[in-house]
Amino acid sequence: MKPGGPRMDKPVYLAPDTNNTLVNRLLAPFFPRYRVLMELEREPLHMRGPLRNLILSHDKRFLFLRNQKCACTQTTQLLYAYGNLGETYPGNVHRADKGIYAARYRWPDIRPVFEAHMAYLFTFVRHPETRAHSAFRNFFVDQKNIARHKHMGPMKAHGYDPARGEDYNFDVFLDYVAHTFEIDRLRTDSHWRLQVDNVAWKDIRFDAVGRVESYEADIRRIFAEGGAPDFPPAHLLAERHNVSGAARTAVTPAQRARIETLYAPDYEAFGY
Repeated sequence: MKPGGPRMDKPVYLAPDTNNTLVNRLLAPFFPRYRVLMELEREPLHMRGPLRNLILSHDKRFLFLRNQKCACTQTTQLLYAYGNLGETYPGNVHRADKGIYAARYRWPDIRPVFEAHMAYLFTFVRHPETRAHSAFRNFFVDQKNIARHKHMGPMKAHGYDPARGEDYNFDVFLDYVAHTFEIDRLRTDSHWRLQVDNVAWKDIRFDAVGRVESYEADIRRIFAEGGAPDFPPAHLLAERHNVSGAARTAVTPAQRARIETLYAPDYEAFGY
């Protein structure tokens, strides 16, 4: 089976288009993360994902919008350390509910800060080519992502075969991305969704948009402009979190052309 063939009869995994389910309604009175899902139902569909990905520092000075596969774990760890005497979170920082305000648990605390633009609001973006390849490796080569099981069956239906090697399977992955975009761009997994959709580019006014390619200089500038010029210290910048393994094969010219087509809005918006 070769990638690139007819795909409309093949399954894909898409995020739900609503969280207003019986289970979420029943659990909302008891668990904050379900309560937040129900509260975000009041927002426009295209804003629910970005708003749920906001992270607010302990002093409400910095507000970060996580853009998946764009140093979001690294940056969330720095925000956690900023409020916890330089100590990073020992586990999955995206599940932390102390030391930072994560919108997935604390949207009511973040909402007034966001709506009044009271905090320094920033995000990070990344070259679409390296971001797409990083997502592919994280899910289907290193298999480190906890959500990979949602996509393994559909990817196999599209032709994924570990025995065929990375070059072949990256073509399969690009087929899978194209298929999900055709069905519903917004419901595509946020790890390879368009960055303009992840950060609601047309709707949110940022104080800074850093680039992964110049991460150290940009994060220092962000903290300085936000009022914390002495943060982060060098040893925290030296730590690396959720790094994908090094690629064994380069992106081919044909794959590069496909990425440029699929992610044209990101290239245009962010100047890549």
